[in-house]
Amino acid sequence: MAKIEIPKVYEAKQYEDKIYSAWEKSGFFNPDNLKGDPFAIMMPPPNVTGVLHLGHALENALMDCMARYQRMRGRKVLLVPGTDHAALPTQAKVEKMLMEKGMQNPRKELGREKLVEKIREFAEESRITILSQIKKMGTSCDWSRLAYTFDESRNRAVNELFCRLYKDGLIYRGYRVVNWSVKGQSTSSDDEIIFVERPAKLYTFKYSSDFPIAIATTRPETKLGDTAVAVHPSDARYSSYIGQVLTVDVGAAKPLQIKIIADEQVDPEFGTGALGVTPAHSAVDFAMYEKQKSKGEPIDLIPVIGPDGKMTKEAGEQYAGLSVEDARAKFVLWLRKQNLLMNEEDITQNVGTSDRYGDVIESLPMTQWWLDVKKEIPSKGKSLCDLMREAVTTGLDGDSSKKVILTPDRFTKLYLDRVDHLRDWCLSRQIWWGHRIPVWYRGDEIFVGIEPPTGEGWEQDSDTLDTWFSSGSWTFSTLGWPEKTKDLKTFHPTQWIQMGYEILYLWLMRMVLMSAYALDEIPFKDAYIHGMLRDQHGEKFSKSMGNGIDPIEVIDQYGSDALRISLLIGISPGNDSRYYTEKIESGRNFVNKLWNISRFVLTSTDMLSPELVEGVKSQTLADRWIFSRFATVTKEVTDHLEKYEFSQAGEKLRDFTWNEFADWYLEIAKIQFQDTNYQLPTINCLHFLLRNLLILWHPFMSFVTEVIWKNLSQDLLIVQPWPSEKLKYIDSNAEQDFSRVQQLIISIRNIRAQYKVRPDKKVDIRLQSSDKKVRQLLQENITIIKTLARVNDIEITNEIAEPQSGCALVALEKIIIHVMLPNEDLESERERIEKECQNLEVYIQTTETKLENKEFVSKAPVHIVETMQSKLQEAKEKFETICIQSKK
Repeated sequence: MAKIEIPKVYEAKQYEDKIYSAWEKSGFFNPDNLKGDPFAIMMPPPNVTGVLHLGHALENALMDCMARYQRMRGRKVLLVPGTDHAALPTQAKVEKMLMEKGMQNPRKELGREKLVEKIREFAEESRITILSQIKKMGTSCDWSRLAYTFDESRNRAVNELFCRLYKDGLIYRGYRVVNWSVKGQSTSSDDEIIFVERPAKLYTFKYSSDFPIAIATTRPETKLGDTAVAVHPSDARYSSYIGQVLTVDVGAAKPLQIKIIADEQVDPEFGTGALGVTPAHSAVDFAMYEKQKSKGEPIDLIPVIGPDGKMTKEAGEQYAGLSVEDARAKFVLWLRKQNLLMNEEDITQNVGTSDRYGDVIESLPMTQWWLDVKKEIPSKGKSLCDLMREAVTTGLDGDSSKKVILTPDRFTKLYLDRVDHLRDWCLSRQIWWGHRIPVWYRGDEIFVGIEPPTGEGWEQDSDTLDTWFSSGSWTFSTLGWPEKTKDLKTFHPTQWIQMGYEILYLWLMRMVLMSAYALDEIPFKDAYIHGMLRDQHGEKFSKSMGNGIDPIEVIDQYGSDALRISLLIGISPGNDSRYYTEKIESGRNFVNKLWNISRFVLTSTDMLSPELVEGVKSQTLADRWIFSRFATVTKEVTDHLEKYEFSQAGEKLRDFTWNEFADWYLEIAKIQFQDTNYQLPTINCLHFLLRNLLILWHPFMSFVTEVIWKNLSQDLLIVQPWPSEKLKYIDSNAEQDFSRVQQLIISIRNIRAQYKVRPDKKVDIRLQSSDKKVRQLLQENITIIKTLARVNDIEITNEIAEPQSGCALVALEKIIIHVMLPNEDLESERERIEKECQNLEVYIQTTETKLENKEFVSKAPVHIVETMQSKLQEAKEKFETICIQSKK
């Protein structure tokens, strides 16, 4: 067999692109070339707004770790890659870029077609970059099933969904209060609003001097459109006024008719206990408006702010055309002059702002397309909210197999709270990049359909759909829906998905809604919710803060595996984690450690013929111990991955690889190589362990493990079976015995370090034990003890011997170690022994007192009492040997 030559240093750049290309060519990314039960993972499609960031690197590491693990478990794994056209974010990004180049108003200057083309060019460039980045991260996607939320297949699915929902009466066109971005000139959903804390003023005033009720507000300019004052029905202060309509003149276009209404949602303890109702400019107030209308006691709705953010003519001649800020100042001045302003208080307020344009969101009444989430679905007898609730509680239709499990579970409560307070979803957006609403108008006629209507004079709705409408169908539209495809039948519902908690409401809920409605199925069985990746100071990564990090630059410097392992170890579901340079360097160091371990094994044992690996037979205690530990760790890692505990799995595996396999077994293997009786068995053990360690590490560090694997097999590592059957090697006796040898060696090393014995200087030791089996164990492993503890001569005895001058003592369970020091520090050793004796004496006295207490012994569990008795006896023996005998 040719001698194996492996470079001393692992250079990731030399291998990663070639390895990924080999994986692609193998066809193993495609589940059609695999056997077993289907296991589908849908990639949360990154927005085509630029390039991927470190948060995407975390997501790809999580997805690919799970995909590779399941593939090795014999599952037919499908990981669907894709990108999101991200309607509003992408258009906002391109418009900003165009304005930075000198345009004042890109929509006005370019028109719809030319602006859309500019956005399309940008999106396509971003998409190509993003897909190449995903490959750089090693993500094992099936590229033959690549999807895009704005491609023809997804457009067909989006239109089909819209039409079905419309025909079921769930989508309607209505005049309702929306969240409006003046800067973006478009509506926003509740989930696209970021609340920013800022200083504000709370004004308390009366509409007129004879108005009986005072109200408080931070938006006095909207009070020009008030049509009611709401009070709690049981509030005795105002109960006599309920039902009255009072006319006030506050300078609006016409006097206001203020009706006093009762509403149980009003908190009588907050402020004055009365709420000025502005139905046109508050979602809460609009709900009161609708409630009053349903009771047959309607109140008016007066819009005093327009889509341009300026006051309307309904606000009054002296306010029309003013900004809200100028109108506020003017109205407050009027209140003050009229002696109506009762109080002005500085407060801190959470203000809703657009997540893309950054301006304050205005609540405005508009005619838009809406999805009714509370209305009963004709074919199901329940609402969309009901379906969303069932999906995470009882399972759809009470079927537990149709239940979504959220990890961690605390997000289930947050999800359900959101469902309970969900309002109708505003679907239409006044932007040009996105799926056009499939509605056409001709005069008073309305046509809703997948394809345009025939005949002349039809004009399509100019609005586009909320981007989350198309994303909501991602798990099934990517599998061919609305066609009844083989993929849809095989892979839906999908098994697992990961996402950040920040899109729990934006995306997860909408996927549950869409899948439950369209397919009577959940979109996925398990959802892993991860936290946000932050910088070392706990700050969110952002370009504006200058702390953004390009994951590709990190990969170029450290390698993909170093990045992946540094992101996976140290995370926990639902909690934020931090990224810092030391962590990535630690990841790189471990990749190099695995490389060096493998290099030693492969170059030291290259006389091995492959078939010998199948005949592994552990001969020594060290062999049995490492096999047992490997089997235990395999089970632990498997259990952690099954519960999506990626960090715990990686930590267990890293500790075993570095601390047990490398630091202990490899060093012992070098000793066993010297004995011809143990050479081949040791080589077999090393190869067996290396092969299986590479398999266990592959989901975490896919590139370096595949590179090393090429020296062991012609087959690719990516589809090697997971080593779960190796659990037969668990040997608790071997672990216990080897642990005793380990403790002995460590104790001797500690004595050497304490007394600064030079590494090249060997010491003599005496090992004293009254246990015959322990003495036999020590004798059988005497060569290992001598080599690893740097010992010259060992005396193993059962006789209690008086410590010699210049001797350090260490007492272990059933073993007393006498270390002969070449450069003894007797005074230091005497002080150490004296302190240990004092501690032992206190322990013995305390434990004896407890065991003499009959009440304690009678109430304590039997195993606790037995353990205390055993430890007491051990402490007494130790005291006798170290403290009494040493003084003789």
